[in-house]
Amino acid sequence: MNKDGKNKQKNIGAETAGIVFGNISNAATEYAYDKFNTPRGHGFAAERANHLYDLLNGKDAAIVGDDNAKNGADRMVDGINIQSKYCNTGSKCIHECFENGRYRYYNADGSPMQVEVPSDKYDDAVKAMAERIKKGQVPGVTDPAKAKDIVRKGNFTYEQAKNIAKAGTVESITFDSVNGAIISAYAFGLSAALTFAVSMWKGDSSEESLKAAAAAGLKVGGTTFFTAVLTGQLQKTALNGAFRVSSDAIVNMIGPKASQFLVNAFRTGKNIYGAAAMKSASKLLRGNIVTAAASVVVLSAFDVANIFRGRISGAQLFKNITNTTATVAGGTAGWVGGASAGAALGSVVPVISTAVGGFVGGVLGSFLGGSAANSVSSAVMDEFIEDDAKEMVAIIEDVFKDMAVDYLISESEAEEIADILKDIIDGGFLKDMYASDYRYEFAKDALLPVFDTVTMQRPKIILPDESALCSGVRHLLEEMADE
Repeated sequence: MNKDGKNKQKNIGAETAGIVFGNISNAATEYAYDKFNTPRGHGFAAERANHLYDLLNGKDAAIVGDDNAKNGADRMVDGINIQSKYCNTGSKCIHECFENGRYRYYNADGSPMQVEVPSDKYDDAVKAMAERIKKGQVPGVTDPAKAKDIVRKGNFTYEQAKNIAKAGTVESITFDSVNGAIISAYAFGLSAALTFAVSMWKGDSSEESLKAAAAAGLKVGGTTFFTAVLTGQLQKTALNGAFRVSSDAIVNMIGPKASQFLVNAFRTGKNIYGAAAMKSASKLLRGNIVTAAASVVVLSAFDVANIFRGRISGAQLFKNITNTTATVAGGTAGWVGGASAGAALGSVVPVISTAVGGFVGGVLGSFLGGSAANSVSSAVMDEFIEDDAKEMVAIIEDVFKDMAVDYLISESEAEEIADILKDIIDGGFLKDMYASDYRYEFAKDALLPVFDTVTMQRPKIILPDESALCSGVRHLLEEMADE
């Protein structure tokens, strides 16, 4: 067999770290999108969608409204404070910006903050703002023409914002795909870097290490992307709420102190404590449960397809999914434990911040936790279920032995044949062989060209004539007589 199995085992830790990083990132992203499921979820969806649009267009954009400051900005783009208002009419968007007949949102310098409205409600919103200015309800602004400077045209329509907040719509899937592409790029880099480092430490060449790194990065990046889309869609359904009781129970069990270390390791901005930390930790945990489950589904998709194609057995499918689940769960637990410990270290060491400590601790924890969980799970499952691959290899060995006798294969020729077979017999070959109704013949058909190639390299033998044979017999008899 080739070295894929060995390399795969060697890269388990690095791949798990990348996948868990992607899962944690996806969960953190969905944590911010939890408000999509509220009655005004389309407004939050519009805010995030416009933010993502600005980022992708090279603007310096940031979400600043998570601090819930009274009359504060929701977004900031290139230094401009923006308040997002997505309502079903332009006049209603503007109405939401006023309290007691006065405009509510102002910058620190006293100038009015921009209000972002749906692109299809922009003209109506400008007219409504101009009327408010005429009535003197916007302190500091007297010219109705300035309404266009205050009202900002959003990048999405009202209906598009509503669809982003729903599951199964084109807009929603597109939104989740863009988020997934961004996160998967980081997951690709992390797993590739870890795999390259581990391969070099194992003594592999630079070329081998780069190939392994690229393979791991592509696998993890692809897994993270599809997990992001699946998680994003699941989070917009009732599934997320189904885990509320379980996540609340876990958080109550670990207590407020552990909860605050856990949640602050994944948050940006000011740390939170007490009941707020426990509530936030519960929501974060729910997101991670959904994301981890989604990643197991994505990672097992090919195994499920293979069983329908007859390329693996039901026992092999069960074993693969069990090992995948154990690896993801072990990696996630390792990340949580490592991130909490790293965040705690970062809170007392001035040079290391809480966020940096949490990230480094999480990567190390998931690397070790995923590797350990996979090893334990594989060892346990091997006691009960024999791999389909082992069964196929045993058949190949029998075919090899029979053909070696038929072809009178020498030791050196056997080694040469084995070297060639390493590049032929891989996971795909063994699965195709398993799907065949005639596995012995399948293996023989694969080995036959290799045996022919090697034996055709034998030097040509010219058989002795009759007189030479008689001379040989005479010499043999004379030697026997002498002895």
